Amino acid sequence: MGDSLGLIGKRLLLLLSDGSSAAAAGGGAVEQAAWLRGTVRAVSVIGLVFVEFDDSPWRQRSWVQVYGDEVRAVLMESAIVWANCSDPSLSAAQWPALMFKPLVDHVGLGSLVPVEFFGARTLAFLPNGSSLHTFEVGNCHKICVVIFLHVLIQNFCTVKVDVHNHLILGLCVIYVAGQSVLKDQNKVRRLKQSGESFLQDGSCINVAPHLHKCRECRLERYRKSREDEDDDDPSVSCRFFHFRRLAFTKKGVLRVEGFLSPQQSDSMAMGLWLPSLTVHEGLDLDTSKYILANVGDQFCQLVMSEKEAMMMVEPHQKVAWKRAVRGVREMCDVCETTLFNIHWVCRKCGFGVCLDCYRLRKNSHEAILLFDTRVFSWLKCAKGQPHEPQNLMPTQIIPGTALYSIGDMVHAARGKWGIKANCPCTSRHSKPLVRPSAPNGLSQARYLQNIWIEKSLRSVMGRDSRAPFGLDSFGTLSKPSGSSPKLFNSLLLGAGPSQPKAEGTSLRDLLNSGPGKLPQGLPNFLDHIIASVVETKKAEGRRASGSAEGGESGTAPRREGLMGLSVLDPHTSHSWLCDGRLLCLQDPSNTNNWKIFRECWKQGQPVLVSGIHKKLKGNLWKPESFSKEFGDQDVDLVNCRNCAIISDVKVRDFWDGFQVISKRLKGGDGQPMVLKLKDWPPGEDFRDMMPTRFDDLMENLPLPEYTKRDGRLNLASRLPNFFVRPDLGPKMYNAYGLIYTEDRRVGTTNLHLDVSDAVNVMVYVGIPEGDSDQEKKVMQTIEEGDVDDMTKRRVYEAKEKPGALWHIYAAKDAEKIRELLRKVGEEQGQENPPDHDPIHDQSWYLDQTLRRRLYEEYGVQVWSIVQFLGDAVFIPAGAPHQVHNLYSCIKVAEDFVSPEHVKHCFRLTQEFRHLSTTHTNHEDKLQVKNIIYHAVKDAVGTLKAHEPKLGRS
Repeated sequence: MGDSLGLIGKRLLLLLSDGSSAAAAGGGAVEQAAWLRGTVRAVSVIGLVFVEFDDSPWRQRSWVQVYGDEVRAVLMESAIVWANCSDPSLSAAQWPALMFKPLVDHVGLGSLVPVEFFGARTLAFLPNGSSLHTFEVGNCHKICVVIFLHVLIQNFCTVKVDVHNHLILGLCVIYVAGQSVLKDQNKVRRLKQSGESFLQDGSCINVAPHLHKCRECRLERYRKSREDEDDDDPSVSCRFFHFRRLAFTKKGVLRVEGFLSPQQSDSMAMGLWLPSLTVHEGLDLDTSKYILANVGDQFCQLVMSEKEAMMMVEPHQKVAWKRAVRGVREMCDVCETTLFNIHWVCRKCGFGVCLDCYRLRKNSHEAILLFDTRVFSWLKCAKGQPHEPQNLMPTQIIPGTALYSIGDMVHAARGKWGIKANCPCTSRHSKPLVRPSAPNGLSQARYLQNIWIEKSLRSVMGRDSRAPFGLDSFGTLSKPSGSSPKLFNSLLLGAGPSQPKAEGTSLRDLLNSGPGKLPQGLPNFLDHIIASVVETKKAEGRRASGSAEGGESGTAPRREGLMGLSVLDPHTSHSWLCDGRLLCLQDPSNTNNWKIFRECWKQGQPVLVSGIHKKLKGNLWKPESFSKEFGDQDVDLVNCRNCAIISDVKVRDFWDGFQVISKRLKGGDGQPMVLKLKDWPPGEDFRDMMPTRFDDLMENLPLPEYTKRDGRLNLASRLPNFFVRPDLGPKMYNAYGLIYTEDRRVGTTNLHLDVSDAVNVMVYVGIPEGDSDQEKKVMQTIEEGDVDDMTKRRVYEAKEKPGALWHIYAAKDAEKIRELLRKVGEEQGQENPPDHDPIHDQSWYLDQTLRRRLYEEYGVQVWSIVQFLGDAVFIPAGAPHQVHNLYSCIKVAEDFVSPEHVKHCFRLTQEFRHLSTTHTNHEDKLQVKNIIYHAVKDAVGTLKAHEPKLGRS
């Protein structure tokens, strides 16, 4: 048999003598023969092969004498090829197939080439091999390919086209489900004889029409009866597909045998949920440690929640295993949250509820349910029967004990690599890391805070100096920029506990004590801090002597508010706005931006990046280009002044009035309306509808480590392609400016918050014609917008184009904002329904009066930001924010999931569960639990792969 060992693991087709009647020469007859299919698991030197036959129990593996008298033909796997489709009407179309070569041929195959097509797994004997092309990784032949979408979906294949227009097929063999086992009479006969159970491998309608049908199949049957059309096979949407087990009774009647159990998972199914012990692409050692440090606690909370859910399972109940299905997002039928793992399922209709809804229903008093059935109502089962918690079946999605295995790996990795851990797990292998102690009993954070807060530092820096403005000039005139004392200590070290000031902790004391007396626990960057202070003082002295006549005409000294984190990275050009509370990065191309960005980002602060318009292809983003390319599309517009929707309007009507007030659509009062485009381009169509603009944007997004789809610090990139990808954009925001005095109480986008992080780029600012006083009105809006002086100087001195006024609040202040808005709502006689939220409803715009009241009554401070042309505003997840366009603006936003803010994503997903179904945020589209799981899984795998280095260090 040649190289016998080379046969192990290969596919085999076997034809025995009992099928010889159909095995006469001729392609058609051979195809109809009773071919047995299997995989070679072992070989013997005497011509025996040990075969695991398809669709047969594991114990029924058997030895086959290859050259025995009963063997008519043996075909062995040879290569993967592109082959002509079996459909004669598509003779030019090609499809990937497995080609076989005959090892034994007593049926006269001759020149016939056996191939088994991927997906449907149909066997064909082609008249010759000249039309076959070798299927090679990295090579793409110019061939005609027909994609059968129903086959792809049913067999969990993926199809995409890369940047070179090469077709990429992802063929998954985990759940290959070609023709149903019930379509093969030989298999049906064996199943009836043995009484063995088998998985439902099709929809309820096709496989088990006389048994209980799942909800989706019942709806599908109803829809088809109404529409009288034959759509694609609905197997994928069927809730019992590859979940419910069926068997034949002794009388040959099909019955329900039960469901898959977690112990029945195979290695391929486990492979999706366990780490591969290799270095993952785009995930290095330091990034893996950083992810585990920031996301590990949330993962542990997730594991503990799942363990608590298992405690709710009654002793007599068996837990089922629902295999994850490629391209299908399992959702709770009550709150529409993505089902992560443990949930409860109805055996009759497949109705499923998450652990939170199950716990709430089980623990809630009946009176509470009657009080608010609208929020917590459950769908009815077949024949209108109610679903009771005790009758539902506990079900898990993650196979076996993979979840708990990852949990153990997380704790072990934290201990080995010295990664901080503050999770409440009792099984934690290592204690949380503690910062070194500081002199006089102070914490290290407070120790350095006191150093920086000390007035002696301010006296060295000089508080009455002024700095030149214009962000372009900062790169050359303000290097290295200093840092804001108040910001630096909170960014670098985190907030410290409130403690009384101790002696010997001021910068003056440290300087007087001499270098030999510095405490050992003090970080070595203190030297850089002192050197930066001294150099800044010298530079200011030189500038002061060079412009002794006054700072008006010359280059003025830098003021305290412009100090930056140059002590962390002196090579990053940046400045500070909002009185030293807002980092502004000035070079979007700087590869070191992420270092200083991360220090602010992990504090939950927004960040500004300027100058992006200089890198974009400007002509692509002009309103006239959109009007020319897409002018005939029908769109909906929103009147920003009253939120009224204007439907079925040509998008050209919007763009033509973008910069010409006289061409704008007029309202009932005859005045031009202030409009914004509603959901354009719609849904996820940006990439398909505007591929050139998509590429231009994605190539030039700042902080690519976070913002790009494959960014190493974008946790959404860790979600395998097996899952439905969350819609993270990009999304366009196009609207006219709100210029007039009465518009200052109105928002282009009202106060709201998002479940994910986002970057919003101002790609175009249009100053409309037809109003000579608009510049004065815009400046008045900026003045009333509580904007700092340095931002105003971007307009007055640098002559930059202001586009939009933003007000952003910290995520931790969201509840205080809610309290104020509910109070104001009650003062105005408004109702507060339990399933509505003053922030999520997006019905409020905080004008100057409300912002001042929020600060005075609750101490909530705001970041007032003017977004200029080319500015990118980074908004942290969960941070309430609102936008007021000053001029006509084209903005593009991209969402991402950063390690620093996963905790907010996790919390907000729970918040959104309680919203009414009318909210756009009600549905959990982010799948944050899946993102957390797979980010941690990949990080642990990478750390495991690096463990040999740990032993050598």
